[in-house]
Amino acid sequence: MFSPFHILKVQNDGSLRWTEGALNVERAKARVKVLSAFSPGEYVITNLTGKKISIKSQPKRILFQIGYDQRELNLRAQLFRRCGHEVLSAADNEAAKRALTSIDKVDVFVVGHTAPEPTRKEMVDWLKANFPNVKIVALTPSAGRQLPRADCNVASYDGEELLSILAIATS
Repeated sequence: MFSPFHILKVQNDGSLRWTEGALNVERAKARVKVLSAFSPGEYVITNLTGKKISIKSQPKRILFQIGYDQRELNLRAQLFRRCGHEVLSAADNEAAKRALTSIDKVDVFVVGHTAPEPTRKEMVDWLKANFPNVKIVALTPSAGRQLPRADCNVASYDGEELLSILAIATS
C-alpha cells in the first residue's frame, strides 16, 4: 500500500530514521503520539512535496493508577513506565484517597478492573468530584461493561488500545 506521509524519528546525532508510513497527516500525527509514548523524542512527518512537520515528545506525564490486585498494579506500572510515564499506584480506594491528599499534580487516572463495579464507580465519582479536570481511564473486565462517569473505558486485555488512549489523554 502506498503511504504518502512518512514518520521519521530524529536520532541523537540529528539524522532521521524512517519509522513507518501513513495515509494522511491526521493518522501520522496520531501514530507519532503512540510512538513517542514508547520512544520519547522528536519525530518528523514528511509528505511527497517535502513539507515537514516536527513533533517533540511531551515531558513525562504523571499517571496515578488505582488497582485492586497487586500483581496487576505492578504489571501496568512497568508497562506505563516503559512508555515514558511517571507512575504512582494505590492498592485500593482508601489508599488512593490518602495518597492524593499530598500530591499536587496528576495528568491521568487509571482505575483497575478487578474490584466489584460499585467499588470502582465510587472511586471514579470521588475522582470526578476532587479532580474535575483530570482524565479518568477505567479498565473494564469486558468491552460491554463500562463505568459511566469515566472519560474513557478500555477492556483490560486490550493493551494497545490502552496505550493509545493514554497517549491521547495525557496530551
